[in-house]
Amino acid sequence: MKYPDIELNPFFSWANRPRIMYGPGIRSELGFEMGQLGGTRAVIITDKGVVNAGVAQLVADAMTKSGLELAGIFDHIVQDARIDLINEGAAFYRDKGADCMVVVGGGSVMDSAKAINILIGDGADDFMPLAEQAALWDGAKPLPPHIVFPTTAGTASEVTTAIVVLDVDARVKLQVTHPYNADIAMLDPELTVKLPPKITAFTGMDALTHAVEGVTSSGAEPLADACGLHAIRLIFRYLPLAVHEPDNITARGNMLIASTLAGLCFGNVMTGAVHATAHALGAHYGIPHGLANAIMLPVVMASNVEAAPERYTMVADAMGIAVHGMSDAEAALAAVQAVKDLKNDIGLTQTLRDFNVPNDSDELQQTVELAASDSQISYNPRYLEDSDILELLLKAY
Repeated sequence: MKYPDIELNPFFSWANRPRIMYGPGIRSELGFEMGQLGGTRAVIITDKGVVNAGVAQLVADAMTKSGLELAGIFDHIVQDARIDLINEGAAFYRDKGADCMVVVGGGSVMDSAKAINILIGDGADDFMPLAEQAALWDGAKPLPPHIVFPTTAGTASEVTTAIVVLDVDARVKLQVTHPYNADIAMLDPELTVKLPPKITAFTGMDALTHAVEGVTSSGAEPLADACGLHAIRLIFRYLPLAVHEPDNITARGNMLIASTLAGLCFGNVMTGAVHATAHALGAHYGIPHGLANAIMLPVVMASNVEAAPERYTMVADAMGIAVHGMSDAEAALAAVQAVKDLKNDIGLTQTLRDFNVPNDSDELQQTVELAASDSQISYNPRYLEDSDILELLLKAY
């Protein structure tokens, strides 16, 4: 398609950290790379699902074979990065005499590990005061060596400065940023082949949401566009294959790359109402973040079409839709339908009803208010009042 006439954002900045390495079996380089960073005795941060699947052991074996000492495995992380477990992980790291960390897991594990490393670097014991500050850039200093292996192709926490943590008592997800994330992100598709189809599906939809919301964000800019649009191309090509052919290394590898590209995109330009509502739904109803994004994405896209039709046309083109001859509005609506079709193909048919979310405006009020206060809502291409957010939730029921 011909690139549309889009006004260039008059100012933008681009952050690109960490170093990214890709390859089936790239974990064999772990000891050498950690040694280059100065690390000698590592704690593995992971969760019990990754341990039970044998994936953590694959990385542990690669560590010892490549000369990196294993200090211990902290596998207490659960869904959502809980502050109490972050504090527990930092204590474990210190008790084991570690000087570096290797992270093996999905978004909750990677976010928890970033927070643990901040505590270690700052010599602190409790992450709550830091979470309440939200932005931890002033006075930030480099942290102990940190290499991450994402085991899902979705959150892209391996390349973002953002950390989303759960305050269990307040039932609120807090968003924190810090300039130093992992030193190296190692993308090893062999570590993702045991991921169940359903989790492959909704983490893939998380990556798609990052890309679509990044490209259509009010902060969108050309570098992010390049990453986000190619991520969309790869996801539409390879997500169905990864779901239906779990052992397909080509599909798994391309999904890891797509997720990382989407992370580079949204990490620089933010997201929008899908993420704002998904954060609130996750905090109040325990819906996994990627699945909440999958539910809300086509609903929010449809509501945003009139606000940024030319950007949704670029999204449609990246999805493989033949947009030539279509108006921007027609192409944008075709993109919404393509997302619905993709969800059906990969078996994600759930709505908010399936998670006992009430279909009542009064009962939803706290969720609406939490979404309205979310930092991502201001980047949505269409300005949303509380009543608009309520309407989005009701349409997802």
